[in-house]
Amino acid sequence: MAGGRHSSPDSGRSIGFYAVGGLVAVAVVATGVVVFKATQSDSCESVDEYSLAADPAIAPAVTEILAESSPEQTGCSRITVTSALPGDVAGTLGKGVDAPDMWIPDSTAWVGKAALTAKGPVAAAGGSIATSPVVLASGGGEQFASWLTALQVPDLALGNPLFTGVASAPILGALAETGATSESVRAALVPHAQAESVRTEDQPVGQKMLTELVSSGKVGVSTEQQVVEFTKAESKISATVPATGTMIMDYPLVVSASAPDRHYAAAKKSDAIADLLHSESAQEVLTRSGFRTSGGGTVEGGVGDVTALTVSEQSVADQTLGAWALMAKPIRTLVAIDVSASMDYPAAGGKTRMQLTTAAALAGNQVFPDSVAAGLWAFSQGMNGTQDFQELVPIRRYDTIVDGVTQRKLMADQANRLTELKRGATGLYDTTLAAFRKVQESYDPRAVNSVIILTDGANEDPDSISREQLLDVLAREQDPARPVIIVTIGITDDADAAALADISRVTGGSTYIARDPSEISEVFVNALAHRGS
Repeated sequence: MAGGRHSSPDSGRSIGFYAVGGLVAVAVVATGVVVFKATQSDSCESVDEYSLAADPAIAPAVTEILAESSPEQTGCSRITVTSALPGDVAGTLGKGVDAPDMWIPDSTAWVGKAALTAKGPVAAAGGSIATSPVVLASGGGEQFASWLTALQVPDLALGNPLFTGVASAPILGALAETGATSESVRAALVPHAQAESVRTEDQPVGQKMLTELVSSGKVGVSTEQQVVEFTKAESKISATVPATGTMIMDYPLVVSASAPDRHYAAAKKSDAIADLLHSESAQEVLTRSGFRTSGGGTVEGGVGDVTALTVSEQSVADQTLGAWALMAKPIRTLVAIDVSASMDYPAAGGKTRMQLTTAAALAGNQVFPDSVAAGLWAFSQGMNGTQDFQELVPIRRYDTIVDGVTQRKLMADQANRLTELKRGATGLYDTTLAAFRKVQESYDPRAVNSVIILTDGANEDPDSISREQLLDVLAREQDPARPVIIVTIGITDDADAAALADISRVTGGSTYIARDPSEISEVFVNALAHRGS
């Protein structure tokens, strides 16, 4: 699972909010726990105990509502409210142990997600309690044309979409936008997933995240409610919504008890809880806390009227979100770039194929975190004596220092030299096999090990192994316990698409043909992040 586990909006684990629903409450605060003493109601012969896990953003408001309620409003039940991120609750439901009886995640989407792995039934009850649009928060009030352009900001404080609906909202928003493709969204996600994979501490969420945005000057993903609450004490933050619109968090009440009898009992109680949370007094508490309620309208100090985005193809959204965990696995790759004479052919915008390919390599080099390990080869027929390839930079992590220079800079410097190396014909097959063996001999079991081949032609070395021999050797030498995938990128239709597809297929990789030279950068980033089939 990618990155750290995130459990509260401030400092981590187990900030509990314990409320007695339907009882007169006296709060005693100690060690982050709010305990409520109760008086017994004459109308309730007994009081049943139930647990409710609520998203950290709404937990305080729900706690207040339950604490101020009468016994009749809660169906003669005592509700213990805990603050928990949706991903943590979904994980608990999958174990079937200590599952909360009821649950308020930040998004209805969690109901379906949790139901796929839960040991018991998971069912929505009573509809949305409140809503809040997802926003981009920053000290400077930066405006973005779309969610895709926001995701393309390398240091965007996104969060982990495996744990919160707020973090997944920009991804879904980008997929919902006209003109955004799943490939472009995945390419934008890779650097964020890679950065999350090497995080040693829980990524801050909620109010703590907003505090860090003020000090860092970065842009982060939040909700209108969180920003409105934050600005009550700190005015140095503002919220904006892309021109295309945004996703809406809707905070549903869910019955989540695992055992059948317990689930049935909780479902009966949930009717009373839902009515309470939709009551006029409860809606006043939620409005005061910065949420939008069923009464409609905007929030004072918020972003005003917004366009709600919806995803048209849920399967694409599920696949893109599901790819996050795979993207987060460290990358270790050897990039081999064709420097044959044909790479000097004009492509588009007055630039050559080589110039566009170099620009793509530099773009990929810039956006990935230091945890990426990469090396660089150039290849053309006989460019290194009897060999068709030349190592320019060995495989090392980007943060490795060599003679006072980082690996990242070495990669960039050598990529900029590629135009000086252009010569001869394409030596594709020998280079491919040598690169495969190079990565395999230094295999890292913690990472996705790959070779990325970029070429604009077919194999032109008459003395090299044949295509059939190459495929046979790759199939025989591929070790399931130490897999090395080969990702091939053909530059324009001059590339041998069939040969490239065969090379990738036999190693479990993928192949791309960048027919439009403007696609090369996006294709390269996707290739760099490829996880294998």
